[in-house]
Amino acid sequence: MSFYDASADRTAFTGFHDAIRNGSSASPMVCAGFQRGLSALFDGEVPEEHARRTLAHLEACSDCSDFFHAVRLQALAHRDMAVPGSLARRLSRLPGHDIFEGLTDSEIVRRLAGTLYELGKAYTLAGTDGEYLVRIAEEPVEIDSFESGEAAEIANLAQRSGVCETPFTPMAGSASSHLEKARGFLSEALRLKPRFAEAHIYLGFVHQAQNNQDLAQAEYLEVFLNTDRLLNRAHAAIQLGLIHDRNKDHRRALRYYRWVVTSGLVHHQPEFAFVLYNIAVEHISLCEMPKALEMLCLIRSEYSELWPTVVDWLQSSDHLLESLQVDRTCRTELEQLEPAFFAA
Repeated sequence: MSFYDASADRTAFTGFHDAIRNGSSASPMVCAGFQRGLSALFDGEVPEEHARRTLAHLEACSDCSDFFHAVRLQALAHRDMAVPGSLARRLSRLPGHDIFEGLTDSEIVRRLAGTLYELGKAYTLAGTDGEYLVRIAEEPVEIDSFESGEAAEIANLAQRSGVCETPFTPMAGSASSHLEKARGFLSEALRLKPRFAEAHIYLGFVHQAQNNQDLAQAEYLEVFLNTDRLLNRAHAAIQLGLIHDRNKDHRRALRYYRWVVTSGLVHHQPEFAFVLYNIAVEHISLCEMPKALEMLCLIRSEYSELWPTVVDWLQSSDHLLESLQVDRTCRTELEQLEPAFFAA
C-alpha cells in the first residue's frame, strides 16, 4: 500500500534531521502565501480551492516542495518509531513551523493525512480530467503585493528569501506522472491513517486509471466491508458494480447496485437514483427485460428529473437500444412513456 519503503524513509529522515540539527544556514524559507494556503488546507478550510493552489505551488517552487517533503518524512518516521511529543518538537525546527503550533502529535498526523488526501485527490483529477489542469491555470498562484512606498531593496530581499510566492508556471508532466504522484500522496495518507475511507476510494480511482483493476477492487472492498459511513460504502459499492459490469459479471454487479437501493440512500439522496438505471442495464445485459422495464418505469414515475438523461444514455448505446427494441413488450411500453424513444 505504501509509496515509500520504510528504510528509504529512515535514510532520508536521518539526513534531513542531521541537517537541521547542525543548524544549516542554507535552509530555505517557506513562501508566505504557500504557508497560508497549506495552513488553510491543514485546517480543512475550502479544501478543493486550497488543494489546487497548493498543488500548483508545489509544482512551481522547489523550496516549498522540499519543505513539504521534509514534513511528510518526519511524520512517516514518527508513525514508524513513535515517541510522544517528538513529532511536534522536530517540526518546530523546520521553516514554516507555525502551521503546527499548539498541535499534539496525533493532531498533526491526522491533519497531515487529510492534507495528503486532498493533494492526492487533486493529482488524481489532474491525471484523469484534462479540464482540471485548465482550472488550475485559470487561477494562478497569488503573488504577495507590497505597498508602493516600500523600499525596493526590501522587496527584493523578500523575493529572494521566499517571503513572496513563486509565480505560477503550468504544471509539467504527463497524466501518468500526475497519477503516480496521486498514488504516492494517497498511499502516504493511508500510512498515517489506515482506515481513511475517502483515500482508499481515490486510490482505487488511480489504480483503475492505471489499469490495475485487482488493486482498485481491493481498495473499494476495503471501504465497503470496513467503513461505517453509508455514503462511502455506497460510493465503493457503485465502483465495485462498475468493475464487475466491465468484467461482464452482471449478477455480481446487480448485487452491489441493489445494496445501494436497499440501504435507503436513493430515497434520502435522490442524486443516487442513477443506480436504478445501472440496475436496468444489468437486467438488459442478462436478457431480463421485464425487470429492466420495471426499473425504467420507476425512474420515469418517481425520478422524472433523471428521465431525460436516462433516455440519452440508452439512445447513445446501440447495444442496449437494440435489446429493448426487439422485445415487443418493452418497445410498446417505452414508446408510451416516450413516443420518440426509438426514433432514429
